[in-house]
Amino acid sequence: MSNKYKTKLLTISYQIDSLIKTTSVIARWAVLAMLGLGFWNVIGRYVGVTIGYNLSSNTLIEGQWYLFDVIFLLGLSWTLQRKDHVRVDVLQAHWSKKRKTKLEFLGTLLLLLPFAIGVMIISVQPALHSWIINEASPDPNGLPRYWIKLLIPTGFLLLTLQGISEAIRSWSELKDS
Repeated sequence: MSNKYKTKLLTISYQIDSLIKTTSVIARWAVLAMLGLGFWNVIGRYVGVTIGYNLSSNTLIEGQWYLFDVIFLLGLSWTLQRKDHVRVDVLQAHWSKKRKTKLEFLGTLLLLLPFAIGVMIISVQPALHSWIINEASPDPNGLPRYWIKLLIPTGFLLLTLQGISEAIRSWSELKDS
């Protein structure tokens, strides 16, 4: 691989990594918001019963669920970037760096990317349909569903992009060795 081509690919990888780091900030803040909202829902339920006034609502409960969705769907790609996803290291512990890199590259190309692209493609149509009909929760005072359904293809798009970034880096390492 020429240095110019390799540099361009690594630049793309770096740009993807920057995008993923930016979206991870949203996921991290969503953790705090979800915990705060969960705390309020629990306190509101018990204090509300005591004082005879409902301090929680379907809106707040669904908000907590939606924040969990934000954490999970925007956190997928960041977890991959940080190499914090689940791995089976029993065999890899005794392998050379080059062999591990080959496995990482092939696993990304043959398993991760087809799965992430497949879920993204399958989820686009339901998300768009939900958006078109302004889908809302069937519960009283529930939240709109279309925003959260749009996060499914978005989360898997980000996972696909991070997979591409990981593949670029693995390919580059293999070419250097």
